This record gives sequence, structure tokens and C-alpha cells, in this order.
Amino acid sequence: MALPPPLVELKIEKKKSGFYEGFNQTVTVSSKVLIALIVIWAAMDPERAGQVLREIQNWALEHFNAYYIYAVAFYVIVCLFIALYPPFGKVKLGPPDGKPEFADFSWFSMMFGAGIGIGMLGYAAAEPIWHLGNNPEIIMSKEAIVALFASNNIALGEGVDVFAEYHNQLAAGAIPAIDGLAIPKTESAVGGAYRYAFLHWGLGTWATYSLVGITLAFFSYRRGLPLTIRSGLSSLFGRSMEGPLGSVVDIAAVLSTLLGISQTIGLGLNAFASGLHNITGADWLMTAGENPEPTTGALLLSLAVVMILSTASALSGVGKGIKWLSNTNMVLSFSLLTFFLIFGATAFAFELLGKGIFNYIVHLPAMTLTVWDPSTELGGWQTGWSVFFWAWAIAFGTFVGIFLARISKNRTIREFVAGAIVAPSLMCFIWFTFVGGTAIDLELSGAAEGRIFGSNLTYQLYEVINIMLSPALATLMSIMIVILLLTYLVTSADSSILVINTINSGGDHAVQTGQKHLFIWGIALTAVIGVLLLAGGLRAIQSAMIVGTIPFTMVLILMGVGLLKALWRDNIRSKESGNR
Repeated sequence: MALPPPLVELKIEKKKSGFYEGFNQTVTVSSKVLIALIVIWAAMDPERAGQVLREIQNWALEHFNAYYIYAVAFYVIVCLFIALYPPFGKVKLGPPDGKPEFADFSWFSMMFGAGIGIGMLGYAAAEPIWHLGNNPEIIMSKEAIVALFASNNIALGEGVDVFAEYHNQLAAGAIPAIDGLAIPKTESAVGGAYRYAFLHWGLGTWATYSLVGITLAFFSYRRGLPLTIRSGLSSLFGRSMEGPLGSVVDIAAVLSTLLGISQTIGLGLNAFASGLHNITGADWLMTAGENPEPTTGALLLSLAVVMILSTASALSGVGKGIKWLSNTNMVLSFSLLTFFLIFGATAFAFELLGKGIFNYIVHLPAMTLTVWDPSTELGGWQTGWSVFFWAWAIAFGTFVGIFLARISKNRTIREFVAGAIVAPSLMCFIWFTFVGGTAIDLELSGAAEGRIFGSNLTYQLYEVINIMLSPALATLMSIMIVILLLTYLVTSADSSILVINTINSGGDHAVQTGQKHLFIWGIALTAVIGVLLLAGGLRAIQSAMIVGTIPFTMVLILMGVGLLKALWRDNIRSKESGNR
């Protein structure tokens, strides 16, 4: 029996006149009300709001760690399968004779700038340095030492440094040596540091983004359905996506987009304010103490600058402001990378890159699928790092996925996967080995004297620059990094505003008819980030993001199942048509 034809029309109710002309009023108004409630709640009692968000986050990380890990593993498997399976990989996301809207360089620039630029600058030096001090290999090494002590009836006092005591006992001849130990902040921990840094910035993150992008591009450009999240579930739920169920899905997508981009912008604002302090030395930009961080005032001022510029850019559209900014930040990114290629620990970085990619590929299945008990030290590390990154990718994936679909019309699925998963992963690996490798080399050689280890996450890149260059040159390089950060912040913020408008308008690219709505959502995004900063800074934003991703993780799983079903059925229809 021949399969029925696919659904090629999804009617989403839109207002024909008035303030919400061209928009789905249910989705738009409901989203605004929910955002307004969040803003009012956090603004009325910021301290209590921050505490509640942290409590819910801790509960979510404890009970949903396996859920996040297996969900991202599913996203990776689906994306790789549809790219490598020939009948699926050759499917064009558009008509057979369609041509891509953007040249390859602009396409990749926009993908990279919207998807990872801020996080890359914030974490390229910081994450390898952090993992050098603690990662699962170090934790397992510590457990092996404790077990060896126990078997030799050696008692450990409370608060004793296990690794220092191991060296003492080894020197005294009381215990045999353990092969393959990873010792914190030594060369033995470098391999593990990069293995897990690559895990968080490799296929898992980009597959999450791309699953949304490929699914929406397929149903929009192949089936003619609206470019909005509910269309990605049409092969499973049919016309029920036209009603309240579809509205709930799109409202969840708006909230996920807003919370995901809030985390990314919050991180970028911290790095931006840290850079301003490194350039000017102004005391009011940073808190006092041993580990200073950007002040709330500095973050709010930075937020105002970024959102004014991003709203203006969003009003100009994808083909103007966003495209120009994306090309600019890609040029600046390559300039910064070239600096580290020439003046950084180049030989060490190339070694890290080669060994890191090999080890990443070999250990990828185990790293992707292993779940540790969150009550253990290994589980605590996993929830604090891997689960947090997967929640961030899922929340951010709504925005990035729709944006990727918006700019990827007429690309094949295989081309999409290569350009939106493989290439960005390799670019992140290069960044992390050249920037992070230089930071590690400076610390291991003693040149940094612990200054990088002792800096907060968003200041570590500037500290690397300060150590490498004279004060005058370090200031100039910091200015370039701050400008680069600003372009990434504006690109990400204005892209997210356009995406929210696209969801609210039922998939239409309603830039011209919805400029007042772009402006309103720019204010809404500013308000959400602002009140969450007051409620606890970046930690409060992280908490809100993790809480918001719990239901949307399942939506992405269903999108993957729906995409596989649609591709499989189209392949059968193609064969049936060819046999007639």
C-alpha cells in the first residue's frame, strides 16, 4: 500500500490587522506575559529569586543528569546517521534547482558567530586551565591513590592533599608507584584536560544546534511549512500542531531562546567588562578581593551598550547588519588566532591538536554515554561541567537552530552537517589548543607564576595577553579582543531577537512588518538579563537556563524522531514513484 502524501500545509492563525498584524497573538502575548512575570518576580526580590533558582538548578542537575547526557548522545547519533546514510545525506533543503542564499564564507561566519563565538572567547583559555587542575582522570587518579593507601593501612587526615601525601609516601618507600596517574596542574593532566574540553565544544554541542536547524530547514524548505519549532513535530502530530499544542511548543521555544541567549550574553558581558578593566584599570569595573569579578554596575552598563547596538542591527535584517558583523568578527577572530599561531606555544599547540583529536575520537563513545552518580565526586564534576554544557547547548540550540535553518536554504543535509557540525568543531579545537595551549605552557613553564590559575574565568585570556606582551601591546591586543567580543555579543543578541520574532510570526521573516516587535523583544531580553544579573549575576542566569531546558530537551528528541520518520517515508515514496 502506497504511503499517504506528506503534510505540506500547516495553518497558524495570525492577526490580519492591528498591533499584532502578521503575528500569532496567542504565542506572542503568552510569551510576553511569561517573560514579564519572570522580570517582575526577580525584580521584586532579587536575592530570594536567585536563591530559589539555585535550589531548583541543584535539584535538576541531581535528577536529570542522565536525561541530558543521553539526549545529547541521541542528537549526535541522529545527525551523523542522516549525513552518512546516502539517501538522506543527499537530500537538498530546498527545491532541486535552488541555490544557497549566502556564499560559503558568509554562511560559515554567521553560523560560527551566532553559535559559539562568545563562549569560545570566554572558555578557550579558561576551560583547559580549569581541567588541568581537575577533570575525571585526576579524580580517578585520586581514588586510585586512596584505595592504595587503604590497602597499605595508611590513614589520611582530614583535608590532606592526597597527591602531596602520595609523593611523600612514595619517597619514603611505603607504597609502590601507580602508573598513568594524572596529577593536577602538571603535564600528566594535559591529555585529560583537552579530552573533556573537546567533548564540550565538539560534536555534542553542534549536533544539538544542527538537529534543530536541519529539521526546520527540511520541513520549511522541502515541505513548505512555516519556519517555526512546531513544524518540526508535524510528521508526528500532524494538524494538531495548528492548535493549542503547537502554540505551547512555540511558546516554550521563545522562552528557551531567551534563556539560552541570556546565558551566552551574560558570559560575554563578564568578558567584555573584564577587558575594559584590563584596558583602563578603572577600579569600579571590578570587585575587590583575591579573585575580582566584574561589578554589577559594569555588567549593566555593558548590557545597555550591547542591546542598543544589537536592536539596531536586528532592525537592519540578516542580509545587512548581521551579515556585516559576522564577516567582521570572523576576520578579527582569525587575526587573534594568527597572533597565537605566531607568538604562542605553536609546537606545543600542534601536538595538543593532533593528540587531542585522536583521543577525543577514541574516547567519544565512552565520554558521551557514561553517567556518574551525582552524589560522587565524579558525578559532581559531570553535573557541574558536562550536564551544564548540554543544558546550555539545548537552550541555545533553539535560537541557533532556527538561525541556521534561516541561512541554510538549498544546502544538502550532508553539506549542512559538514558545515555546521564538523567544521565548527574543528575550529573550536584549533582555538582551544592554540589559546589554551599557550596558557597551559605559560603555567607549566613557570612564566605565569600562577597568575592564570588565579584569575577568574573571563579574565584568564587577558592575563595570558598581559604575560606575553609589554603593557602597551597588551592594551592594544585587549582593545581588539573587546571589539571582537562586542561584535559577537551584538551578532548573537540581534540574531536571537530576529529568531523570537520569526517564531511569534508563525515562521515568517517579519522584519519589515514587525520592527516594533523587534524593538519590544530587544527591551524584553535586556530586562531579563538585567534582573537576573541583579538576582545573582551569571550564576542566576545559568540557573534559570538549566531549569528552562528540562521540557525543551524532550521537544528536541521528538524533532529528531520526526525528522527520521519524514526522511524514511520520503525515501520510500521516491522508490515507489521510481517503480511505477
